[in-house]
Amino acid sequence: MNSFLLVQFREDISTGHEKDCFSKFFLGLNLEAINAFDSNLNWKDIILNLENYQGVILGGSGKSFLSKKDEDYKLKRLLKRITPFINFILDKDFPTLGICFGHQILGDFLGTSVVNDAAQAETGTLNVYLTKYGKNDDIFKDIPSPFLAQFGHKDSLEKLPLNCILLAHTNKCKVASFKYKNNIYGVQFHPELDKQDIIFRLKLYPDYSSASSNDTEKNLRKSPFASRIIKNFVSKYKNN
Repeated sequence: MNSFLLVQFREDISTGHEKDCFSKFFLGLNLEAINAFDSNLNWKDIILNLENYQGVILGGSGKSFLSKKDEDYKLKRLLKRITPFINFILDKDFPTLGICFGHQILGDFLGTSVVNDAAQAETGTLNVYLTKYGKNDDIFKDIPSPFLAQFGHKDSLEKLPLNCILLAHTNKCKVASFKYKNNIYGVQFHPELDKQDIIFRLKLYPDYSSASSNDTEKNLRKSPFASRIIKNFVSKYKNN
C-alpha cells in the first residue's frame, strides 16, 4: 500500500484536527503521523524507514515560531533532533510538502531567515498568485491564478532560499510557495483547510487575527482550488 508520512509540530488539540484534515486526501492510502515533539522518536530509524514511504508532509504549528528559535529552548532541542532527518530529505530530494511551519523549516534549513514581519503576516482567506514557474508545475496542476487559500501565519521567509524556484506569492507574502530541486515544495498557506477548518483554528488561536472573531469569520471564504495541491502531491508520488 502507498504510504505517506505526516510530521506534526503541535502539542494541543489541533494535533488531531490536523491529522483529520489531511486524512481525507489519503483515502485508500496509508497516512502515518508522528509528532516531532516526541523526544522518544528515533530519527535515525525514521530515516532508514523512509524507503517505505512515497512522500513526507511537514505540518504546521500554532504555537512555535522559528523567528524565536534562539530564545525558545524547547524549539531549539526539537530542531537539533530533526536536523539529520531534514538534511536527509534535502540531500536526497525526497518528495516533501512543507506547509506553513513546515514551509518555514525547509526555508530555514536552506539558509534563509524566518522573520516575524508584520508586513508579511496574514490571516484568513486570501488570493495566491502563481509565478510562470508555478503555473507550469505539477503541484499546481488545474489550479488557476489567482486562487483562494486559508492563511494563518505571523512568521514568514525573509527571502527566497538559495537555489530555489519561486512558485507563488500573495499581495503581502513574498514567498508563498517555493520548490527546491525536483521534489521538495513549501507553501506558506494551508491547502488542507477549508472554511470551517480555518474558523476552528482561529478560535483556537485568536491572537492570529487583529480583527474581532466575528469580523474575521465574515471575511472567510471557500477555497476549493487550494486543496488540489495536496491531491496533486499525492497523485504525483503515490506510485513511486
